[in-house]
Amino acid sequence: MSTPGDSGSGAPLSIHGERRRRRGGGSGSGEEDCISGLPDALLHEILVRLRSAAAAARTSVLSRRWRRVWAHLPELHLVAPPAAAPTSFPATVDAALGGYLAPTLERLGVSHTTDQHWRNLRISAGRIAPWLRFAAERVVGELNLYLCVPQIFAVSTPEVVDEEAALELPVCQRAKRIQLHLQYAYTTWLRPQASGLLFAALTSLKIDGYVHMQGSDLTALVSMQCPCLRDLDLFITLIAIFDVSIHSNSLHRLMLNVLETRHLEISAPSLEELVISNPPMEAQISAPKLVKVAWDYHYDPHLIRFVVGRRLQLLRTSTQALSLAMQFHRVDDLNLSVNLDFHDAARYGSFLNEANKLPKCKSFCIFLWWGRHALLPVMLHLLRSCNDTKKLQVHLCGSSPQPVMHSCLPSCLCRSEESRKIDGIDLNSLEVAEISGFSGSHEQMELVEFLSNNAGVLKRLLINDEFCSMPKEVREKVRSMCHPNVEVGFFVLRKGRQVLVD
Repeated sequence: MSTPGDSGSGAPLSIHGERRRRRGGGSGSGEEDCISGLPDALLHEILVRLRSAAAAARTSVLSRRWRRVWAHLPELHLVAPPAAAPTSFPATVDAALGGYLAPTLERLGVSHTTDQHWRNLRISAGRIAPWLRFAAERVVGELNLYLCVPQIFAVSTPEVVDEEAALELPVCQRAKRIQLHLQYAYTTWLRPQASGLLFAALTSLKIDGYVHMQGSDLTALVSMQCPCLRDLDLFITLIAIFDVSIHSNSLHRLMLNVLETRHLEISAPSLEELVISNPPMEAQISAPKLVKVAWDYHYDPHLIRFVVGRRLQLLRTSTQALSLAMQFHRVDDLNLSVNLDFHDAARYGSFLNEANKLPKCKSFCIFLWWGRHALLPVMLHLLRSCNDTKKLQVHLCGSSPQPVMHSCLPSCLCRSEESRKIDGIDLNSLEVAEISGFSGSHEQMELVEFLSNNAGVLKRLLINDEFCSMPKEVREKVRSMCHPNVEVGFFVLRKGRQVLVD
């Protein structure tokens, strides 16, 4: 990228720039060209649309009028082109930030390519620190630092933190949104600045990559230094101190993928959405306004306690956390991952008991790994929560294009007559049913037949054939099972799109 005052790269640019000056271009002689005569604010708006600080800076060769225009842009996007030499990138960023003249900056973005020839690049924490200090002084809107190098091996948590990898996060008092993505073959220890100053304007914070923090630092950052934070998204690993306490009156959305958490405490009276991707050993969560929850991993009600309402708009969970789902009386949109790829009769029996206690829902989406057990008995237990359900989606995950029967033991509960009873199942509200991963096996046809016979107001049945292997006679048989008023559609996946077939 050209630095301020640089004539560019080679004679053609210099000659072109001289020609522009003779036409006017701020030299005081002749008529000024139409573009150079525009006010700075409009020129800034034009250059910002380039989405490249390097391209904006190259306009400095046009004339003296253009020489400093780029240095007052409201946005800087420092993006390394794929063909650039990796080692030149830090110096390019240094030059751009050093040449910037405006006192404030609405948006600063620093990122480089993820091409393989960048995989040996290492930008030390000491080199990144001045960029963050620049942002702390100038940025009044958004800071986006995206430094990601392709990985060829996994990174483990270090027992001893390398001080050279320690990166201090300075207080950005005027920044409203901060995104830090630091993913190298080494880890970065991120430490918030030890100060009573606040991220007073910050409403959105996202940190991910190979980033490590102490639990106490994370607690202080979120609970004490960000009074206006509404959106927090963290993918980090804890070191040294493994307990985190988040107390916030402003948080509305919280996404946590925090590894090595021992104890998590959340007190957020305004929190509406919570996503936990890596559960702590113990937790106390108080969020009375919570309406959206995603918890896909193990849940022990004796160690993890929720203080929330009894109704949700959305719940995404799995068979490992069915006891969490049982805490709610009603969920508008229930998204459940069910993995029954095991032989253990006791585990299967426990699943059946919990499945009968799922909350009522209007929309029910099931991701089902069912290969070892009979399909219909599993679905019958799940459908007992569908008394008011209007839309049902069943994704048969791991299905084979070949009609493979279940392989559980003859004594398995799924083979008993008791497991096929339909007592307590009411599908009179079901209007739309969708089945994905459909291959036309005997067990899948049983499910279609059950739905067509018991969903009295069913309007649409959608079948997705991911393998493009369903013969026409199977499609005709499915249609024959359904009432003539039911719209039946078959779709296949072609070039990443769902295509309707006859």
